[in-house]
Amino acid sequence: MVTGSVPTLFDDMRDVPEFVKCGPFLSVFVAHNIVDEKAYEAYQAISDGDSLKPSHFGGEVLGFSKPAFRFVGPEEAHAVAVIRWPNFETFTAWRTQPAYAAEGVSELHAKAERESVYFLPSI
Repeated sequence: MVTGSVPTLFDDMRDVPEFVKCGPFLSVFVAHNIVDEKAYEAYQAISDGDSLKPSHFGGEVLGFSKPAFRFVGPEEAHAVAVIRWPNFETFTAWRTQPAYAAEGVSELHAKAERESVYFLPSI
């Protein structure tokens, strides 16, 4: 398990698809809703202000919306980000950078919002 990261994303029990390991691939982040407004504001100060952006690690943001436009489904998505990565190492370097790996940040993120992360092949 990679420390200082979102536990469900880097859970040792979860298999990483082979196409992600070999890269390139797309990550799709969907923040389904804000669970705790104060925690969300504190986490966003870290995410928006202190973190290095995907381009620093070789990622390319293809689309970002906050709030997101909802096409279909029962939930309002709060934010969506689509990022192309050359390989899994660049993705994990971004997700485990010092701003996100600092003590308490992953717990703050988990308290702040309900998020899903999807991996898609890059074609």
